[in-house]
Amino acid sequence: MKWISGEGEGEDEIHTFVLKKSVDEITRSVLVERICRKIKVDDYKMEAKISYFPMVMYSNKPSYIWEDEDVFCYLMQVNQENCRSVLHVEFNKRDDDTDFYGSLSDREATERGATDREATDTEAIDTEAIETDGGDEEGTEKDATDNEGTGGVLTLYEDIEMHENATEREAGPSVEVTPVVYKEWDDGMDLVLDQEFRTKEEAQTHIQAASHVKCFEYEVIKSDTKRYVIKCRGAKEGCKWFVRVAKLTNSDLWSVRSYIKQHRCSVVTTRTLPNRRRGTQQIVASILAQDYPGSFDTPRPNALIDLVHQRVAVEVSYTTAYRGRRLAANKVRGTPEESYSLLYCYMHMLEQVNPDTITRVVVDEGKKFKYLFWALGASIEGFRAMRKVLVVDATHLKTVYGGVLFVATAQDPNHHHYPIAFGVADGEKYESWLWFMEQLKSVISDLPGLVFLSDRNKGLIKAVHQVFPQAAHGYCIWHLSQNVKGYVRNNRETCAFKFMECAHAYTEAEFLVLYDAFGRKYPSAAEYLDRSCEQKKWARCYFEGVRYNVDTTNSAESFNGVIKDARKFTLLPMFDFIIGKIAKWFNKHRKEAAEMPPALKLVPIVEEEMTKRCVDAGFLRVDELNSFHLTYSVHGSDGKRYTVDMAMNMCTCGQFDKDKYPCVHAVAAATFMTEKAGKELHLSEYCSKYYLVEQWALAYHRTIYPVPHMSDWVIPEEIRANKVLPPEFEVKKGKPQQTRKPSAGEARGRGKRGRGSGRGRATSTDTGRARGRGMAAYFECGSGSGSGV
Repeated sequence: MKWISGEGEGEDEIHTFVLKKSVDEITRSVLVERICRKIKVDDYKMEAKISYFPMVMYSNKPSYIWEDEDVFCYLMQVNQENCRSVLHVEFNKRDDDTDFYGSLSDREATERGATDREATDTEAIDTEAIETDGGDEEGTEKDATDNEGTGGVLTLYEDIEMHENATEREAGPSVEVTPVVYKEWDDGMDLVLDQEFRTKEEAQTHIQAASHVKCFEYEVIKSDTKRYVIKCRGAKEGCKWFVRVAKLTNSDLWSVRSYIKQHRCSVVTTRTLPNRRRGTQQIVASILAQDYPGSFDTPRPNALIDLVHQRVAVEVSYTTAYRGRRLAANKVRGTPEESYSLLYCYMHMLEQVNPDTITRVVVDEGKKFKYLFWALGASIEGFRAMRKVLVVDATHLKTVYGGVLFVATAQDPNHHHYPIAFGVADGEKYESWLWFMEQLKSVISDLPGLVFLSDRNKGLIKAVHQVFPQAAHGYCIWHLSQNVKGYVRNNRETCAFKFMECAHAYTEAEFLVLYDAFGRKYPSAAEYLDRSCEQKKWARCYFEGVRYNVDTTNSAESFNGVIKDARKFTLLPMFDFIIGKIAKWFNKHRKEAAEMPPALKLVPIVEEEMTKRCVDAGFLRVDELNSFHLTYSVHGSDGKRYTVDMAMNMCTCGQFDKDKYPCVHAVAAATFMTEKAGKELHLSEYCSKYYLVEQWALAYHRTIYPVPHMSDWVIPEEIRANKVLPPEFEVKKGKPQQTRKPSAGEARGRGKRGRGSGRGRATSTDTGRARGRGMAAYFECGSGSGSGV
């Protein structure tokens, strides 16, 4: 290739390049683009004039390459050494009023020029307006590709005569082309000039969907950061369909600059063309955006395959449907990378709309995400009116970058969730738990009466002991009950139930009797318990702290179930969901507390339990032991005598001092006191303050506000400058795990016996309840000596 500089300036240069295509695939547009890329010339601003000397006898006149057929003729001419003639390329600057056709063949360029002129006459645009088409008035958005000439003219016509450039074609051979003309038909895209799209991809998707519906194919002539130019695949047969979309100056919007909407190609021929365009994930996402705007809950990939086929008449694979569904979700919720980059800004706005909220973000040396912590100010203040029992757990996130979500939650006296703090880390490691506990300590101080309840994660246990040395730490008896099932061969459900009976025992004497029987019947399970954990960590009668009736991590596990689907979201949408759910709970329970009748002093669930005990207490006989110390002896319904100390709020049955509200024996003693003293006593006076309605209302008195939309954020520059990169994450092979991993010691069997079914499974006769109902059965059954509250 010999490059001749325009206007004869400079020295000629010779270049060589290779086209790795077959002869049939090399068109003039491909040749021009490759030449321009080789010598680094902008084919938009410069016009290429290509010629060569044909290999014929006594030929001293050059042949010019104007169209694809000329290229084919050139490529077919080789000498005996299989060499071709040198191409002579001359570049000249384009005129300002000439549109960009550098990537089109000469035939299409002349047709486009005639088309634009015809449309200009139709719209009665004067000559001066045409000459100044590239320079709009000041303040008007212009095409980002400088002066685009007649790029804004919509042309509809019946027949176009094939024009030749007289000034340039005199030196070249005349090639007459007779197009095959079919009846014109509309492409169905309904585009208009100057129609705007938010992104280039949006315009591409719009065109792709229409091409599938109307059954036409197109070729991409130019696609870069400034323009997107396409033509019909049937252009060689005379179809003039053409679209050019360009980016606007000083804007991210893309605008339709040129558009010929009529096709002249044959649909019958197009329908059977090879290598037809397939359905893309962008088309799937656009359909979901139309049918499910702003929704997270969209059909599964298998259902999307049929939906896409019905809407745009194209088949998509399962993988494409899955990726399109994920792309649609990212458009609604944002990409994972966007969530990480906006963490500082989001946390700032969370603190602004919810006063006293505490947030922390930690990144490593490379600005990659490491840890996150946040606690709402309303929850921090409300916890002061709650029982000082914290349930801590972690659940795995189902995003591409993985990680775990730490949850520290309490339980209000009416058995409702009361989340306190949240954290995000790379896993349930000691370092992660230690950092989370240190942040939690800034929210909840290390008080002697504080109690933690969790599973037996080693890193968690060590972190709690190190950060909260004064707090008592108990283990979830539900998880332990599932652990012991793995050490028996038969009657596993019965074994778990008997273990929980032991754990629920209020007195040491009752525990020893029950645990001795448990050890004789299930020696392997008892040996496992003695070996793996101390009795004071799970047995109610030996527990060193005051955990009231909370003996499982059900509040945290249940909350994890609430956010099961939200765990698949990216970070910020997941936080929005959590905050919205907590705000809903606060509002609901605030109303419940406000609507309680003045005569009711206790929260509903305790009021109901106390009502039952008042009825049962009427059948008990009471003996006064010491009227000054308010000590009484009560004959229980089981034939035993129980000593009640109303001054110390204690009973030898253990329920009064463990649960912190009167047992049935204390209710009988209080009734006796009322009759003897001759004055009215309310049982709420003997209940812990945390069970009072006024204390319950105090926990929910503050309002929780969601984080506003990004368009309403006001972020200081120093915070906006803090960017967070996604963490390092190794993509694992295979399908991502959807179910929870068993805790320490929990049976991992997948067979029938591992699920508690099969031979020897507990029956309704063994336990008095339905088989295999899991945690639900436990919370319904209570225990023989428990209160059930």
